[in-house]
Amino acid sequence: MRRLGGSADRDGGMERDAQFAQRKAERATVRSHFRDKYRLPKNETDDNQIQLVGGDVELPKELAKMIEQDNEEEEEKNSVIGQLSNIQNLDLDSLKDKASATLEDLKQSAEKCSLM
Repeated sequence: MRRLGGSADRDGGMERDAQFAQRKAERATVRSHFRDKYRLPKNETDDNQIQLVGGDVELPKELAKMIEQDNEEEEEKNSVIGQLSNIQNLDLDSLKDKASATLEDLKQSAEKCSLM
């Protein structure tokens, strides 16, 4: 005879529900990241799902690594060098060489200047 509603069934069901809620919150966190990145409107359902598990969702390593790499790529694109590298036909090495040569010229001029 099978017992219904035993504590083992309840505990297993509660644990399974908690794991399911955690996975849903992880997916909601990833979606929220990309909504922020692409300046899309927030989703109340995702926000509620994240709050349901306490608001601080720890992503699995693979997802966390993907988000971290995405953030690093964004930072690089937004940096001055990243912006310059997007300009077509721009030779960064040549630009660096010219800047260094200009600094050397300025140093030499400053050394020769009698006022300095």
